[in-house]
This record gives sequence, C-alpha cells and structure tokens, in this order.
Amino acid sequence: MQQFKFKYVDFLREENMREGFAALLRDGLKDLGEVVFCDDPDYVLCSCFGREVTHYDCTRILLLGENIRPDFNLYDYAIGTDWITYEDRYLHFQWYNFPHWNEMARLALQKHTLPEEVYLNKEKFCNFVVSNYGANPIREAMFEELGSYKRVESGGRSRNNQPDGEPIEDKLAFQQACRFSLAFENAQTVGYCTEKILDAFAAATVPIYWGDPAVGRIYNPDAFINCNEFLTVHGMAQKVRSVEETPGRWLWMMRQPAFRDEAAARRDIFGNPFGDYIRQIVLQGPKKSRRRSPDHWSGRYEQTARQAARLQRSFWWPGYAKVERNLVKRGWMRR
Repeated sequence: MQQFKFKYVDFLREENMREGFAALLRDGLKDLGEVVFCDDPDYVLCSCFGREVTHYDCTRILLLGENIRPDFNLYDYAIGTDWITYEDRYLHFQWYNFPHWNEMARLALQKHTLPEEVYLNKEKFCNFVVSNYGANPIREAMFEELGSYKRVESGGRSRNNQPDGEPIEDKLAFQQACRFSLAFENAQTVGYCTEKILDAFAAATVPIYWGDPAVGRIYNPDAFINCNEFLTVHGMAQKVRSVEETPGRWLWMMRQPAFRDEAAARRDIFGNPFGDYIRQIVLQGPKKSRRRSPDHWSGRYEQTARQAARLQRSFWWPGYAKVERNLVKRGWMRR
C-alpha cells in the first residue's frame, strides 16, 4: 500500500489538526493509500501561527481561518475563506467546512424548519459572546447601544454580565434562549467570515452581523441583520429595534433559510472538500505538486523568511519584540 507522508506545523491548537483535519485527510485518500505523519514529510500542512514550515523543503499547504492573506511565495497551496482564485493553488473554504463547526452547520441548515413554539418560547432579547480584546471598537459600541435599549446577555470574558461573572460553558444553549445574537467580527475584510454568524444561525436566532462585506454571497440576506449596510451604530441599533418591536417580522426572518445557496452548502457540509482538494495535490506526486519557485528572487525571499523564523525562535526575541512595540506605540520608532 502506498504511503503519503505528511506533517502538520504552526497550528495554534494541534488538536484542531490531529482530531479534525487529519480525519478528513485520511478519508479523502483512503482509496489511494495510507496517510502517515512523520518528520521527513513530502507534504506539510500548516497554519499561520509560526514559521516552522520554512524549514521543510517540500510541498506546503497553508490552512487559514484568520484575517490574513496567503503568501504564495512561501506556500505552494492555500485553503481559506478569501474570495480569490490562483490557478490550482487556492481552495475557497467556508468556516462551516471546518471540522469542529460541522455540527453547527447542520443545525443552521434546519433552523428555519423548527416547530413554531421553539421560536416563540425564546424569552431573552439578545446575546453577546466575546472573549478576545483588541478588535474593532464598533463591536463594544454596538453592545453598549443595544444595552441601552434592552438587556444584552454577555457570556464571554469581555463585558460579562452573568451572575457568577464566569464565561459560559455551553455557548449553543446560551444563545438558544435569545431571539438575536450579536455576531460582530474582529475586523471588516471581504472574505473574513468566521463562526460567529454560523453559531448564531445554529442556535436559531437572528444574527446581528458586522464584518465581511461579502457575507451575502454565503448567507441569506433575508435571515439576518446586515450591519455593514449602516454608517452608524445608532442606525444599526434602530434596525434591530424595528425588528424586535415587530414580532411578525422577526418570525418571518426566522423562517428564512440560513444559506443563500442551500444545495451548495449541503454538498460541502455533508461532503469533504478539504480531502478532495488534498487528493488532487497528492495525485501529482511530491515533485510535480510543487508550485513555488526556488530560483533567484523567489529563493532569496524564502531564505529571508527562513532567517526571520530563526530569529523569532531566539531566546532574546520576545523581549526585543515587546520593547519595539512599546517604542512604536510611543512614537519613538517608525513602524
């Protein structure tokens, strides 16, 4: 039986690869041979949380879920949510295809078909589940604006207003008690559409969404409030208020499918686009699947990236980086 040698590096949480994508990989190649994870790979699967990948001179496949664009000078292939095309080197991969959100995607598919009492028994207005800081301030501003109208249940580490002050353990159950979910991204970039709107749909709520201006390509505009259409936080809140105060309108939105093209979404959710894409790569073999060039400027570019990776692993780098950030922040050093 043929063996396909892989390694995964630079993931924030290795279990995401080990427990999720590894299974999809094996499923996609099961009729071709055996997938083996080792230290002398022919193919490296990597994310954006490091530069260890630069030390492997083989076919590199980047997997992105963050607001970062792929650098095809360093990677042969990339998989992500951006709406880009580049010959056979990029796979557009929506968040609902990520293994840990497949169950949420299946719930989102049926959110508009639930018994009416499920919708009518929702006693709380809106939820807000955020645990990271440093995002676009519009998210916090919207939380405050809506909170001045009605209580918004906040269950994350940010703005937590639960009785025990602790982050909630079951996000889905927490959201299911509400009519709306505040689903604001960290930033506004075309293609950067994460789990936030998906989780809101899975909980059978009306998402109040801000972020990806192209969100309507994937999700049904009739099923959520698109805050990208408003210039002010006040305008966004007024739209939410108009739906909240018109129960028939809210119920109509709940009865709309979550996905714009439900058939296409079902193919992805119940299929394996990740495994199918990797299959196309490995069928070419380790040498023919290479796309990045080792010559001249491309080679120099990669060498510089490799040197930068070594510097970042030096014992003194964290201290230097912290000092530099402080100097830039104070205006004593140029960015």
